[in-house]
Amino acid sequence: MGLFNRSKPKQAIRFDFMDDGNDRRHQKLKDVGSPYVEGEQDYSRINQIFHTNGIAHKITVKPAEDATRNGYRLVIPDDGQKQAVYQKKLDSLMMQTVQRDELIYQRRDGDAYLTYGVLEKDVTDSSEPLDPKNIKDVTFVHAFGQANVMKAYTNDNPIDPNYGKEDTLVVRQTNAGSKINDQGVPVPQPVNNKTIQIDKSRYSHISLDKYEGDLTGTSIISSCWDQLLVLDNALEAAGKILREYEIKAFKSDAYFQLSKGLRQKFREKLEYGMDNESVLMLGSQEDIQKITSSLGGIDSLLTFAWQDLASACNIPKSVLTGEQAGTLSGATQDVANYYDGVKAMQEELLKPQLEQLVRLLFYADNVGDGYEDPDSIDWHIEFKPLWSPDDKTQSETTLNYANAVNTLYTAGIFNLDQALGFLSGQGNNQIQAMQNIQADSADDFTPEEIENYESALKKVTHSGSKKNKD
Repeated sequence: MGLFNRSKPKQAIRFDFMDDGNDRRHQKLKDVGSPYVEGEQDYSRINQIFHTNGIAHKITVKPAEDATRNGYRLVIPDDGQKQAVYQKKLDSLMMQTVQRDELIYQRRDGDAYLTYGVLEKDVTDSSEPLDPKNIKDVTFVHAFGQANVMKAYTNDNPIDPNYGKEDTLVVRQTNAGSKINDQGVPVPQPVNNKTIQIDKSRYSHISLDKYEGDLTGTSIISSCWDQLLVLDNALEAAGKILREYEIKAFKSDAYFQLSKGLRQKFREKLEYGMDNESVLMLGSQEDIQKITSSLGGIDSLLTFAWQDLASACNIPKSVLTGEQAGTLSGATQDVANYYDGVKAMQEELLKPQLEQLVRLLFYADNVGDGYEDPDSIDWHIEFKPLWSPDDKTQSETTLNYANAVNTLYTAGIFNLDQALGFLSGQGNNQIQAMQNIQADSADDFTPEEIENYESALKKVTHSGSKKNKD
């Protein structure tokens, strides 16, 4: 009888969010499927995973946010006014936000692109190289991923000086959007199937894990798919374990004779009183036996799963789970290494793009003093420190380095220049903060201020000498 009685079909019904009969609050990765389809990355599936899985979203977004969070600045040591003008123009282009989005695209899709919106005096086609003397202004910078891209033409001749460099990017429109008519109703617009060719002087391209023979970069979601799947299964298993800590079994033949609507109302009443407990409906002649495995050591398995993911995505577990926040007092070596990797990302990926944009701004007639040769100006881009230690950690580190340099200088091993070079060679953020305590053109005194200061100093000195004589 019971569950297997064909004359009176009945079933055991489980009431919780893991029940297949209810709406899922969590879409399992195994249901979405692998990001690879027939050996190629499926960007629509990768995008779905990115939006529905919190851990996949975290490993994609976290380094991008860290690399752009504190911003950058343009430094022109000899001209503070020019520095302020060009920095204001850079800020108006929102490069901090644009480059954050670009790094997210790079990690999500494996490739990311920036296009520079240049207003030209004599309009030319986007497939033609930019003429520096034809630039009127730079009006926008846009970031986009691999979904729009049809092909990137790359030099594959290993004996050519431009080997590995791209020449042209071919993109297509994927979403035309809508226009609002007079009644305020969105009207979908047809997609323009015409391809667009963009010359290498008008865009930048960064890839993740792209090597010889690869047509595209590799998504971090694809690289960490096995680790993400393990953690997703662990989440589902842990949820079921928590729900099954206590189960209420309700035996009733009458329940199964009710209509679907009445069963729903009855279930809602049970769930209202047992919100945190699972409820199992059984016939009076039916029973259920629960066979469980020992939970001893499950914490070690979960720790291993997190460590495996941290190793695969190169983000420490403490950073992934938010254990390290605010000032990093006594930061572990793996966290320090992580921020060194982020700094390398700034220098290798973001800085060249900012330098290319600044050069375009120097060429532009409508920016600053008009067309200027960027090679004739002393300028550079610098990023602000990624993180700051607390006062105790910073003072201890500063004291240790000061004692070391003093010992080497006093012993005659280092001269003053060598001691300063030793400090400059330290790559950690504490010493970087010390190095950043230096003046640039924005901090210079004007000649009038210097003259007033010297005049005031002479008056004070003369007044003090007169009093001493009296």
